[in-house]
Amino acid sequence: MSSTAGFLGTRQDTFLVALMVEDMRAGHFGKNPPEMVDWGIWDTKTGGDLDSEERLYYPGGMKDPYSLGGRILPQQVTLTRNYRIHRDHFRIQELLNSVGKANIQISVFPMDKYGAEHTPAIVYRGTLKTVTLPEHNSESSSDPAMLSVVCTIDSAPTAVGANK
Repeated sequence: MSSTAGFLGTRQDTFLVALMVEDMRAGHFGKNPPEMVDWGIWDTKTGGDLDSEERLYYPGGMKDPYSLGGRILPQQVTLTRNYRIHRDHFRIQELLNSVGKANIQISVFPMDKYGAEHTPAIVYRGTLKTVTLPEHNSESSSDPAMLSVVCTIDSAPTAVGANK
C-alpha cells in the first residue's frame, strides 16, 4: 500500500445522494418523529452551501474594521434524477402532496473509486419546497426526462457519525 492510500481525492460522480420525505398520507403525517419514506438515490445535487450574514464593525479613530460574525444562512438543495415510470410515476402524487409541508432528509455519502461508501454522511434537513416534473418535447427523443426537487434547508448540515 502506498503512503498516499486514504489521502486520495474523489470525483463528482462518486457520491451517493439519498432522499427521505415525510409520509404525508392520511394517518401518517404529524407524528413525532415523522415517518419517513425512502425516495432512493438521486443523480445530481446542487446547492446546500452554508453561508452567513457578516457584520463588519467600524470603530472610531479610523481603526480597522472587524467582523462581528453573523447568522448562518443555509442554501436550498436541488436534487435531480431520470424519471422512471415504475419507481417515480406511480408514486408521484405522494411527492406532489408533500410540497410545502413535508420534512425531508438528504444524506450524502462520499464513495471511493471502488464504490465503497464512507461515513460520516453529510445530512441536510428541511422542507420539500418544489417538485418539478419532466419537461415534454415531441421533437426530442434523446434527452432524458428529469425529475427534480428543491428543498429548503433549516439549519447547518451535519456530519452524522463524525467525531466532535
